[in-house]
Amino acid sequence: MTRWDIDPSGVGTVLSHVTEIMGALEGVVEAYSGDVEGAATSAGTLAPGGASGEHKGQPGLVAAALAEFFEGTADELRSIGARVVRSVNGAAEATVKYEDGDLEMAAEAQRQAARVVEPDMAGGWRASILKERADRP
Repeated sequence: MTRWDIDPSGVGTVLSHVTEIMGALEGVVEAYSGDVEGAATSAGTLAPGGASGEHKGQPGLVAAALAEFFEGTADELRSIGARVVRSVNGAAEATVKYEDGDLEMAAEAQRQAARVVEPDMAGGWRASILKERADRP
């Protein structure tokens, strides 16, 4: 029979590291928004006179493409964090259930061990075994 080999303290250590990395990832995602905006601003325009001309507020093709790319990937970036959080919570919950199962199995083994029934001592334990043998076909 196979058995589980989970080290709850090891799981806790890994989940702690993942949580730290998630904090750093939040900063990266926030910076990403600013970086895309800065790239779009620096990309210039196709307006007459360029970025300093009379149409300086109009974005160019590169800026428009970056904005569209950002809009298309923003939900995916947000979902990464949500998936990691669900994974961390799931791993923690599974580990708790594993530990609970171990405790439950140990308690059941103790209950089973305590259920040992002593044979009727009037004839002694040997007499009860001999009677069982005699009763068999």
